[in-house]
Amino acid sequence: MRIYKIFNKTKAALIWVLVCVSLATLLIFPKECRNGGTNGAYLCIQVLIPSLFPFMVLSSFITESGLSAHLPQWMNKATMFIFNLPGCCTLTILLSLVGGYPVGASGIKSLWKQKMITKDQAKRMALFCVAAGPGFLVTYIGAVMTRNLKTGYILLVSQIVSVLILGILTGLSAKREETINPCSNAQIEIAPARAIIPSVTKAINSCALMCALVVIFSSASEVLITLIKDNPSVKWIVAMFEITNGVKILAQGYPTALLSAACGFGGLCVHFQVLSQLRGLGISKLVFFIFRILQSILCGACTYILLKFFPVSQTVFSTVENAQSKMNNTTAGCIVLVICCCAFLISLKGAKSAGRTR
Repeated sequence: MRIYKIFNKTKAALIWVLVCVSLATLLIFPKECRNGGTNGAYLCIQVLIPSLFPFMVLSSFITESGLSAHLPQWMNKATMFIFNLPGCCTLTILLSLVGGYPVGASGIKSLWKQKMITKDQAKRMALFCVAAGPGFLVTYIGAVMTRNLKTGYILLVSQIVSVLILGILTGLSAKREETINPCSNAQIEIAPARAIIPSVTKAINSCALMCALVVIFSSASEVLITLIKDNPSVKWIVAMFEITNGVKILAQGYPTALLSAACGFGGLCVHFQVLSQLRGLGISKLVFFIFRILQSILCGACTYILLKFFPVSQTVFSTVENAQSKMNNTTAGCIVLVICCCAFLISLKGAKSAGRTR
C-alpha cells in the first residue's frame, strides 16, 4: 500500500512538472507553438483526414455490418495459421497495412466491442497492427519528399514484413485457449444499412482526436526544432515525437534505413492515437513501446537488406515548402468529406428525434 501511494505521488509530481514545462514553453515560444499548431492543422486538413477518414469508416463498417464474420473459409484458416487469431480479424489486419497507423486500432476496438474477439486477442492485435500505409510511405515520402517511388515501395515492403514477423511472434506466444473463435456466422447478421451511421460517427470521433494530438505534437516538434537548430546532427529526434515532421527532416540527407526505422516506430503522437483508441483494454504501455522499438529495428534492417539488392540513387530532396504545396490538390476532397460528415451527423440527429417521437 505504501509503495502504491509513493507511486501515485511520484506520478502526480511528474504530471505537474510536465504541465509547468508546457505552460512555460507556451509563454517562451509563442511564435513557434503557433506555427507548429498551424502546420499541424494544415497537415490534418490536407493529408490526414482525406487519406485516413475513408479507411476508418470502412474499418468500422466491416465490423458493424457483420461482414468480418462472413469470410471465405480459406481466409479464416490462413489467419488462424499465421497469427493464431480468428478469421474475423483478417480484414482488420489488412486495413491496418493499407489505411495507416490508427486504422488498425479502430478496427480492433470495433471487433472487441462487438465481442467478436476476446480481450487477450485484442491486446495481441494492438501490438502488431500498427503501420504506416502506402499513402504515407509511397505517395508522401516516396513521391513527394524523396521524389523516388522506389524508395516508397521499399519502405512499404519493410513495414509489411515487420508487421508479419511481430504478428507471427505474438501468435506463437499465445495460449491455446485464446484461439477459440467467438465469431459465428449463424449468430452474426449482415446489416449494412444499420452500420453506416455508427461507422461514420466513430470515424469522426477518431479523426477529431487524432487531429488534436497532431496539432499538439506539431507545436512541440516546432519548439524542439528551434532548440536544436544549432546541432543538426540530432534533428532525427523530432521523428520520435511526430513522424510527419520527422520524415521531412530525415528525408533530407539521412540514410533511408533510418527513415524506415522512424516510420516503423511511428512517434509518440501515433502511440497516443493508438492507445487512446484502445482505452479499456488494459494494454501495457511499456510492452506496446517495446514492440514499437522492435518494429523500428525490423523496418530499418529490412530496408537495409532490400537496398543491397535494389539500390536507390540519391536525388535532390524536396524542401518542406515544396512538399506541402504538392498536397494542395486534396483540398476539394477534404471539403467534400467535411460536408458528408455534417450530412451524416444531421441525419443521425434526425433519426434520434424520430425515435423519441415514436
